[in-house]
Amino acid sequence: MFRFYAGKGGVGKTTCAAAAALALARDGARTLLVSTDPAHSLGDALGKRLSAAPRPVRGKLFAAEMDADRALSCWLGARERLLRVIASRGTYLDDEDIDSLFRLSLPGVDELVGLVELRRLSRDFEEVVVDTAPTGHTLRLLSMPATLGKLSQVLDDLQAKHRALAQALRGSVRRDAADALIEELQEEAGQLHALLRSPEAELHWVMLAEDLALAESRDGIGALRAAGLRVVRLIANRSTPKPDGPCKLCSARRAEEARVLGEAGAIGLPLIVVPEQDREPRGLRDLGAVAGILSGEKSGKTTRPPTAAAGGSPGGRQDPAPWPDDVVPPGTRLLFFGGKGGTGKTTAAAAAALAIARRGERVLLLSTDPAHSLGDVLRSPLGDEEREVAPRLGARELDAARAFGQRRERYRAAVEELFAALRGGASLDAPYDRAVMEDLIDLAPPGLDELFGLLAVIEALGRYQVVVVDTAPTGHALRLLELVGNAREWVQVLLKIQLKYRRVTGLGSLARDLTETARELRELQDLLRDGSRSRFVVVTRPAALPRLETARLMKALRRLGTSPAAVLVNALTPRGCPRCNRAAASEQREVRALRLLGRGWAMLAAPRVAPPPRGADALERFFGTWKRIE
Repeated sequence: MFRFYAGKGGVGKTTCAAAAALALARDGARTLLVSTDPAHSLGDALGKRLSAAPRPVRGKLFAAEMDADRALSCWLGARERLLRVIASRGTYLDDEDIDSLFRLSLPGVDELVGLVELRRLSRDFEEVVVDTAPTGHTLRLLSMPATLGKLSQVLDDLQAKHRALAQALRGSVRRDAADALIEELQEEAGQLHALLRSPEAELHWVMLAEDLALAESRDGIGALRAAGLRVVRLIANRSTPKPDGPCKLCSARRAEEARVLGEAGAIGLPLIVVPEQDREPRGLRDLGAVAGILSGEKSGKTTRPPTAAAGGSPGGRQDPAPWPDDVVPPGTRLLFFGGKGGTGKTTAAAAAALAIARRGERVLLLSTDPAHSLGDVLRSPLGDEEREVAPRLGARELDAARAFGQRRERYRAAVEELFAALRGGASLDAPYDRAVMEDLIDLAPPGLDELFGLLAVIEALGRYQVVVVDTAPTGHALRLLELVGNAREWVQVLLKIQLKYRRVTGLGSLARDLTETARELRELQDLLRDGSRSRFVVVTRPAALPRLETARLMKALRRLGTSPAAVLVNALTPRGCPRCNRAAASEQREVRALRLLGRGWAMLAAPRVAPPPRGADALERFFGTWKRIE
């Protein structure tokens, strides 16, 4: 039985998945708990050191954090010889060309084998609980069987050329290992597609009782249902318990949550409400309490009396921050907001963009997260076209698939031009080669669409002084930044190959397009590495799991040559009822631990407010509460 726990970043998918797996293991099922999120936090939640191979946790519970890159290397390593054979049979490339392509890492293709690896890991287990990546990338992971099927079609078209030649020369075609590989991929794609839609697979959707999480839940569950996948319940996590004394913040949160949960009923799923725990659930003892609620052993119902909304300001020693001039000095062209899902990246990016625009600069606020929520935060309908949402501020929710689709059409035209040049006006055609080229154009590796969408930044910088980017959660934001260098290598190799055969094919528009793409990628790569023009603000929450992920993110950014300019600690609890006071004291310990991550960047604090700021006026007021922590 495969049980996928999905939802918006930061809603507690890892906690709920771990608690559910613990409950299953306690009931006697040999259970595997596995994370497919590139930014793993499963080991942090369990308090255990995990690896890509299942490790025992307790009793019948085992856990693993999938290493997609390693899984891909193993998968390719076992098939590389046959893939090379198919490539040499189906193209005019020589061994040197094929070697140069196989040395490159295909952007984002690690996700292609994610489900294959998941099924391999699941052997010998009765229950498999999957802690997934945030919404947009989970939807793409679950669509991988179709992509795997397309890959097998490309390989089959390459092999078809060999079969036709063998038929013409020998009068017969002998099935060999290359044909067996293609059939293996076709069979794998079909089996995975069927498995996800069988009674042995189900999805549990985790959300917070907040507007943004509800909107994403509607969209995500709708997409899963449309794909024929079975969603069995809705889990509203971290619901505010009744305060043990008068508290404006708790009462305001409970009123807001009651309204959101009332609207969630229209989704038409059984709803389980999990109250916020007194401390962040880490380790098997804490997770056991959540396991009891999810399994029905304990009641998770809470009452939420309505009251007026209220907020607070962060505690600790703080000074007014000269923001944004020291964090985003004049001359900054590109400003990223990133971090663990659910920390408030979109809200922070929107508030900062409004402040920079108020400073007098023309700003574009661009969302690259596949599960957009920027329009919800701004309370303004947004799409792939730029829209002015405030004086000097434009906003856009990037449709990466559409951006790549436009490039696809350019490549199709270039292929037609190429084959016209090969024919030289004659009536002969090369149907097998044409089919391969068209299939390759259709087969966009995961993440490649996002990369070409990100090139919109270069175009926008010609019209805006500053571009503020609201990124996807940590793992996929880092991969997007890494893709810039990888894609540039691919373009350079493809251009080199075309130049090699220019006497046969000519250069034409494909070479011009590759040259232009290489220039754009280099310009973007240079911009990302220039700390005077490009800056990264890490958004986090004052809790252990976000702090640990923040540490890993900052290390990865330094490795990529993009040092963080600031860390924004969001949703700090103000003093109020005894429970809020205990939370505030715990959060201050996390703030001190964050400061130990090093120097060279500003630390900013923003308070937890209820209801969350929505619309330009509320976002500007929220920005006014940001303080600097020394």
